[in-house]
Amino acid sequence: MKVVKGPASSELAEKLSLFLHVPTVGVEHKLFPDGESYVRLEEGVEGDDVVLVQGLHPPQDTNLIRLLLMADCLRDLGAVSVKAVVPYMAYARQDKRFRESEAVSILTLLKLLKTVGIDEVLTVNIHSPWILNRSPVPVKNIDATGLLATYIMQAGVEKPLILAPGKKGLEMAAAAASVMETDYAHIESRRDPVTGVVTVSTDVNPRGRETVVIDDVISTGQTMVRCVEMLRKLGASKTIVACVHGLFVGSAIEKISAAGADLLITTDTVPNPYAVASVAGLIASHLG
Repeated sequence: MKVVKGPASSELAEKLSLFLHVPTVGVEHKLFPDGESYVRLEEGVEGDDVVLVQGLHPPQDTNLIRLLLMADCLRDLGAVSVKAVVPYMAYARQDKRFRESEAVSILTLLKLLKTVGIDEVLTVNIHSPWILNRSPVPVKNIDATGLLATYIMQAGVEKPLILAPGKKGLEMAAAAASVMETDYAHIESRRDPVTGVVTVSTDVNPRGRETVVIDDVISTGQTMVRCVEMLRKLGASKTIVACVHGLFVGSAIEKISAAGADLLITTDTVPNPYAVASVAGLIASHLG
């Protein structure tokens, strides 16, 4: 087996290779002046089982095209099998037609992965796990909630109130609370369809307690900012923000900090300064 270090996830690929005790293959890459992608494998893979590691975080389209190019190239160069580790799966928010005649983007993406010869996909906390029973390529969806909970405890946070926005977030809160042996609650969030303004509310009283707000993805940070502000106003003694995928578009980090977050923790599915919890071991356990 060899691990191919996709340009978007080379550090994670290195960690994964150490867990698996297998060599890595580097990838030469560049953008042409017109914006087209170029990739070249730095070693041969004929007769090898290959694990290709390439996340689809921003710039999503560039990283997706490179994933497709690398996978097709691996097959063309004689790889026996290709498993794609896609730690962050882009386009998963568009899992149905919200308006008439829309493209169901995540299904299109999964069809592409199948077409270029990928045998199996491993991803982490995909935004729309319910879509996977319609995927044309086998997908393992790995849950990193317990990993986040472990790192929160290592940061010295004991018996906090775990909260999460959205219905799916409640499942994450429950899973984290189980690991930390504490209680959890739901944050109701609503986004105005016209203005895009987010409002949040909760039925629990966090006064005097350490709190953790956990979510799968933080993008612009708008919802998380509202959650932190609300908990501070309700008297929480401390607020920790945790997520699996820290996209942090624009000034998201600064806004979350300004809202009153005391600590920010993410996994390393997306490279960022707060990625202290590595998913490499979790992924390796599903490849062995």
